[in-house]
Formats: sequence, C-alpha cells, structure tokens
Amino acid sequence: MEKIGLGYLVCSLIYLFLFYLVSKKKERYRKFVLTGFVIIQFIYLVWRLLYTIPSGNIAEMIAGSLLYLAEFMGFVQAFTLVILFWKPYKRAEKSLDELEELPTVDILIATYNENIEILERTVVGCLWIDYPKELLKIYLCDDGNRSMVKKLAEKHRVEFIARPTHEHAKAGNLNYALTKTNGEIVVTQDADMVPKQEFLKRTLGYFAQEKVGFIQTPQTFFNSDIFQHNLYLDSEINNEQDFFMRSLEEGKDQFNAVLYVGSNALFKRSALDSIGGFTTGVITEDMATGLLLQNNGWQGVFVNEALASGLSPETLADYVKQRDRWGRGNVQVAKKYTLKKLKNLTFIQKWFYIDGVLYWYSGMYKLIYLLCPFLYLVFNISSLKTSLAQLVIFWLPAFLSGSLMYKSVARKKYNSFISTIYELVTAPQVSWAVWKETLFSPKKNKKFHVTIKGIQGEKGYFDWRNCKVQILLLGANCFALIYYILQLDLRYLQWQNIFSINIYWLLYNIISLTVAVCVAYERPRLPMIIPVDYQGKLVKEDQVIPVQINCLGEKSVTITAIQQDPFLSTLLNQEEGILSFHNIKNVKMVRSRIINLAGKVEITFKIQKFSRKNHYRWLGLIYSDPKYGVGDIQSIRIKFYTIFK
Repeated sequence: MEKIGLGYLVCSLIYLFLFYLVSKKKERYRKFVLTGFVIIQFIYLVWRLLYTIPSGNIAEMIAGSLLYLAEFMGFVQAFTLVILFWKPYKRAEKSLDELEELPTVDILIATYNENIEILERTVVGCLWIDYPKELLKIYLCDDGNRSMVKKLAEKHRVEFIARPTHEHAKAGNLNYALTKTNGEIVVTQDADMVPKQEFLKRTLGYFAQEKVGFIQTPQTFFNSDIFQHNLYLDSEINNEQDFFMRSLEEGKDQFNAVLYVGSNALFKRSALDSIGGFTTGVITEDMATGLLLQNNGWQGVFVNEALASGLSPETLADYVKQRDRWGRGNVQVAKKYTLKKLKNLTFIQKWFYIDGVLYWYSGMYKLIYLLCPFLYLVFNISSLKTSLAQLVIFWLPAFLSGSLMYKSVARKKYNSFISTIYELVTAPQVSWAVWKETLFSPKKNKKFHVTIKGIQGEKGYFDWRNCKVQILLLGANCFALIYYILQLDLRYLQWQNIFSINIYWLLYNIISLTVAVCVAYERPRLPMIIPVDYQGKLVKEDQVIPVQINCLGEKSVTITAIQQDPFLSTLLNQEEGILSFHNIKNVKMVRSRIINLAGKVEITFKIQKFSRKNHYRWLGLIYSDPKYGVGDIQSIRIKFYTIFK
C-alpha cells in the first residue's frame, strides 16, 4: 500500500506540473489541468470521508464534519470554475453596422444622496458619448429630490426626474423613470459610473439579435480599492472585483447566465416590459431582474471591455456594508425566486444561480479553517485523524491541483493568497448577516444604505469596529501557537512535532489574519489624478512656454520637464499662468508643488477657475477618453515578500 500511495503521489504531481507548464503556452491543454484537478479532488474527498473524520467523541465528530463540509463546498465552488473555463470563450464583436436602424436611447442615472461632484462626472461622461444627439436622452433620476441636482441637470441641459414617493429604493426609482421615458433602449448607470465615449458604439450592435434582452459591461474603477490602497499594492494587484467582473462574467456569457450588476448595462425596453420592469422586493434588484429576463427567454450578453468606470468603496466600513447588502440580497432573491418559479432556466443556468447564492455562505467555511488548528492545539479536539505520511500522499496533490487550476484559469489576473485576504476581511460580518437573512424574515421598511464614495482626508485611522472579530481570531491563533510551544518537551522533540500540519495551518492563519487586520488601517486619501500624455502651452505675460502634461486631476494638472529643458528655469519661476491644450483654452492656474525626480521635475498647478465649457471638456478628458485604458486589468505581479516590504 505504501508503494501504491507513493506512486500516486509522484504520478499526480508529474501530471499536474507537466500539463500546467504546457497549458501556459497552448491553452487547449488547460483541459488536462482541469481534469486532473477534478479527479485528484474526488480521490481526496473520498479518502477524507472514509478514513479521516474523527469518531472518538461528539466534539471531534462535529469539528471533523464541519471541516469536511467546508472542503466539500470549496470543491463545489471550484468545480463551477471548471465548467466556466473548460472551453476558452470570447464573444465575437458586433458594431453599429449590424443594426438596420439606430435605436433611441435613454440613459437613466439613478441617484439618491451622492456627492454632487461625483454625479457631475457621470453626467459629463454621458454627454461625451459618441452617438447622434437626437437619438440620445440623459435623465438624472433623483430619489432624494434635491434642488442642487435639479440645478445640475439644468446646467448640463439634461432631463430631471424626481418621483413623489420613494418605495423600493433604486428599483422603484428606475421603474418610475420608465413611465416618464420612451427610448427603445434603456441604459442604467449608477451615480458614480462614468461611461466612455465609445460606450454605445461598442455595445448596441448586439441588439441586432432579436432575443438579446440586455447587455452587461463590467464595472471597472479608476480609484484604488481598500486592499490596493491600505496595503500599498496599487500597482501590484487588480481591483478585488475584477476576477468576477472580467473573467467569471465572460465565462457565464457562453451559457446565457450573465449576471446583471446594476450599472453599465443596456436593456431593450420591450424586454423590461415583459417582466413588468425592474424587480422590486429584494435588495439586489439587479440580480433578480437579469434572472427573470433569462427565465422569460431573453438572452444576456457580456461585453468584456472597460467601457465605464466608477468608484470602488474607499473605507473598510463601506466595503463591509456593501458586501453585507449583496449577501443578504442574494439570499432574499433565492427565497423569493425558488427553482420551481424559474422553470424555464436550463440546468446550467440554475447551477450558476445556486452557486452564486452559495458563495455568500463561504465566509463560514473560512471561519472553520481558522478555528480547527486552534481547537486541536489548545483543547486537543481533532478535526482530522490521519498520519503525516497519508496526509502528504492525499492532501498535497489536492492542494497543488487547486492552486494550479486557479493559476491556469486566471492567467496571472488572480492570486489565491490575496483572495483569502478579501474573504477574511468580511467573513465574520457577512456570515452573520447571511445566516440571519436565511433563518429570519427581513425587517419591514429597513432603510436602504447607499455606499458612500469620494472620500478624501489627510489623516489615517484604524477602524477597530469593523475588524474586532479578526483581531480576536488573530489573538486566539497567536495564543494557540505560544501555548503549543510552551507544551513542547525540548528534550524529546521530534521533527513531526515541528512540521505537523496544524503548525503549518496555524502559521498560515496568523499571516493571513495579520494582513487582513492591516487592511483596517485607513490610509489618507488624496484627490485622484489620471496619467495622461498631452502637449500644451503655458502663457504668462505674453511669454508662451511649451509644456508636457502628464497628470490631470479634477482641480489640478501636473507638468513634467527634463533637466535639460530650455524652459525649465522659466517654469520654476512661474507661480501662476494660463494653460491651453487639446481644445481646452485659457485655464487660470496657480503653482502648488515642485518635486525633483531622477532627471526630471514635476510641477503641479491648482486650477483657479473653470469656464463651463472648459470644465466639461476637462472632466471628459479625465474620465471618458478611452485612450488611457482607465479600468483595464493587468497581470498580478505580487510576490509574498511584497506584502511585508
């Protein structure tokens, strides 16, 4: 038996690494990695079920069963990825030429209490969209009925809608707007999501197919999320939503299981009419609306391009609230729309629907992984009964197959350790919220909370309130490690004691929790700037200076000059001036900062005053110009030491 086990270990590892390396060059071989993952995981789970669950006492049986459940559900979720990425898929592009006639389009910008500056970006972005103006109408749908929003609509000459009642939150707001508009295509935009110029050109062509009911583009972001910002990883990792928004949604597209995510989406009005408008009665009305459209025979299309970008939650508190809302909303949808009510969905659509709901229970599995080594080392409650040799034979291939599977499907756009941090940051709070929503009826008339965005500040602070459970778990794991060390008899110490799975497990938990707690330190946020590349001219007292513009902020501009620039000394002496570039004329500025870099000088100016036309063009260059790839994803370059640098 030992030879058979050793043979299985060697053969499985050779198989995995061989086909993983080959699949990096030839994607069609990825199927072998996915097949190996499924087979190895199946063998591991059967071995775990038959031979490793403790049967000594009730406490151990409960701990062992919960651990097995966590591992089994992890495999179920991973198997969904196998289905999604089994066959490489990329939807063929469609242009406006596919349409016999250009449709009329209504853009509905749903707002409640968002900052007026954030809202103005979105309005300007919509006005910048390249589409015949006589066919395009933009509506500010203000559920807060604010006079300042009405003035903003008048300023930019867009329509303003405020409903007299406020039931059903965002869905109710949009449904009321549907009664006041008549465009053939309806676009839903969140208040902070700014569309790019080519938004309609790159999407409308898919409506040439009669059965296409809605088109979803990814939500992308031009600011750093809390993980990128608070962990100093802005240039190292992608936004935490990118794997879902860019990879999973594209995979679901081939099965007509695209999830409507509430913004950056287009609908045929006839499709919305067929289900009575946007679904109400649940928090995540977007998920339910897309689900009912698909159940009614309409097709959803996913266009995997960064065609609109907005603001990711900028504090841990707001991130937790958002996840809490999404988790509870998914449970509400599952309770309201059971599979019996969704008879027209295909089996695979139902699978993805159930998988999407089950995901929100995964925080509980993370907590189980955190507690098991603690229970063993402190209370001697074992959740796994096996020898080290057997564990290496069965667990090591299973662990590596999972790691290589994720690497294979994500293609350097995903990192398993960082993903663990994402989940640990919200696991206690979201698990509690999801189980409450599952077991009890939601409170009537519970107020809907909009995620606050656009936060800036010069001081950092530690958010104790939203990471107290993680701190408690970290303390418990550290205590378990110290307690274990103190119990060791150094005179008779054996290597098995040092390299036991529980010690490895405990150290991994401690490292993960430490990083998760670090996310709670909110670093100061400064005004956003967007890298650009423009040539302009600076005028002061009839002297014209050519300048290179490298960064634009909403109220600032950064000019870069090399040390050999003949105008450098003149620039350094300019405390104010008038800037013109790229159809923007005569913007008054005052110098605010000079930074000397290696061979270069960066000079930042603050804008003193904008004309209406210049402000419109300025915001358009920052947020709507597709040239600079705002919101595009990159390869993850993070190494383990980067987090602790």
